[in-house]
Amino acid sequence: MLPTTAPAAADAHAGTNWCLFLDRDGVINTRIMGGYVRSWSEFTFVPGALDALAALATWAPRIVVVTNQQGIGKALMSLDDLVALHAQMTEAVAAAGGRIDAIEFCPHLDAAGCVCRKPRPGMATRYLDAHPEVVGAASVMVGDTDSDIEMGHRLAAITGGCHTVRIGEKVDQRADETHPDLAAFAASLEAARRR
Repeated sequence: MLPTTAPAAADAHAGTNWCLFLDRDGVINTRIMGGYVRSWSEFTFVPGALDALAALATWAPRIVVVTNQQGIGKALMSLDDLVALHAQMTEAVAAAGGRIDAIEFCPHLDAAGCVCRKPRPGMATRYLDAHPEVVGAASVMVGDTDSDIEMGHRLAAITGGCHTVRIGEKVDQRADETHPDLAAFAASLEAARRR
């Protein structure tokens, strides 16, 4: 595990509004390999994710989910299906003491080449453009795939900064830090804050 530097990054902007961007599948909920989470009945929180989100809510001024959802573009699910799923996810997170302030998603096919599909940073910049009071350079991006980390790097090139956190068992040298899951990331923050 790499040393935790995210608290220092956030502390450097104490008193400012900054944003924690979170990938969804593989970070908040269990990823369906080779498929898509199309309904609430197929949605399962990663163990420890609800408690982690509650802890992160005390650290991050803004928590925004950024998620590719090309299952819509493939007509495997509807926009209404996704909106309903996200409403139930947000309610469950709130009931456990956490919060999700916004959800940005890309419904387009990979082949469409849209600016919002990760690894492009369009979902994050769309949120930041709509909320100019948020300090984009203090952003933190947490994800479990190469495209999540690349999105963080591309966002940093635009805003002047973005701390990247890779969720996974293997250390990702391209990320600022790596943790096995969201719970471990949240625990590292709590430990750093106690030091």
